[in-house]
Amino acid sequence: MTDSEISHIGIVGSGRMGTDIFYYLADHYFNLTWVCISEDERKKSADSYMRKLARKSCSGLYDDSFVSYRKMHTNITSHVSDLSDSDIIIEAIWENEGAKAGLFESLQPVVGSNSIVVSNSSSFKPSRFIRHVQRPEFFAGLHFFYPVKYKNIAEIIFTDRTGDFALRRIKMLLAALGKFYIVMHEKDGFILNKIFLALQARAYRYFAEGTLGMKEIDSIAKRDIFPVGIFEFFDSVGLDVMYQSVINYTLDLSDREFYGPLLEGLHCLIEKNRIRGISGAGFYDHYKFSDNDYQGNDLHDSVSLDLRCLYINSAFKALERKICSKEDMDYAIKEYMGVEKGPFEIADEIGTGKVLDILTSCYNKTGFDVYHPSSLLQPT
Repeated sequence: MTDSEISHIGIVGSGRMGTDIFYYLADHYFNLTWVCISEDERKKSADSYMRKLARKSCSGLYDDSFVSYRKMHTNITSHVSDLSDSDIIIEAIWENEGAKAGLFESLQPVVGSNSIVVSNSSSFKPSRFIRHVQRPEFFAGLHFFYPVKYKNIAEIIFTDRTGDFALRRIKMLLAALGKFYIVMHEKDGFILNKIFLALQARAYRYFAEGTLGMKEIDSIAKRDIFPVGIFEFFDSVGLDVMYQSVINYTLDLSDREFYGPLLEGLHCLIEKNRIRGISGAGFYDHYKFSDNDYQGNDLHDSVSLDLRCLYINSAFKALERKICSKEDMDYAIKEYMGVEKGPFEIADEIGTGKVLDILTSCYNKTGFDVYHPSSLLQPT
């Protein structure tokens, strides 16, 4: 099977991620077919895109020739049958296993003989859907990060049955886009999000136990780790997506108990329809903390150290799996979270000996595997 140029890309899904992927690809010279969930969604999405196209033309961001190209090579539709000529089809619907399975089944009669189908899921292993696709060798995960235009990172996630041709085609697409990527087997899939999981779960435990307030924890995280707070991050992603992701990420972990409080807290707010993007409410809207809730606490430094050590340990454990080089992982983490200082630099600042001592002490006290020090932190 020979590799021809990728010229036609299909996108399925008109939610936040599907829309973002479409707009990102629409800045490039591809034939695009964007499938929306309904005719009403199609009309709304098409009208919105044509207005934005006109604005970019008027502002000089697009010249006349590109505007003409884009109009001639863009099909916004509500019919999956319009995807038949796509070289690559990107599934980007909501994070629901049943909905994704149904979509993949509906695609099978219409996809071309050499079409690659990828799932942009942020937590479901591609193999969960293999029984719904006729040609698993043409199927894989391709995880973009939001916003796609400004996050120069993607994860290619393959299964035991993904073929070399499919991987080559996906890499070819990302190369054409100039997008940095990491390739991983699905057992290591979503490694970037998983690196943050332990510190997120520990941060929630501090909140649930009443040790520190939500706003205090976010202030600590923003001061010492990320530009966005942990609870702010939950709200921006959406609590339903976070909940499903934590379930999927912890399926194969021995530390299920460690993540229990976070899952319970997310589920509680979901039950109250506190889901950012649907009800417009998340942790911050539900608990309605004000700026005055941040009072300062002697525990801040120890909490910060605990969270940073968990973050460092997760990053080093990911390195143990030899998915990519330390340099590539460092770049990917910084690109994803928009930080200048990654976990390896934070480890150098604290001192790996001190990190090792803290992790060992916490592991001996709790028995939680998240605290079991990475072998890469051990003295040689």
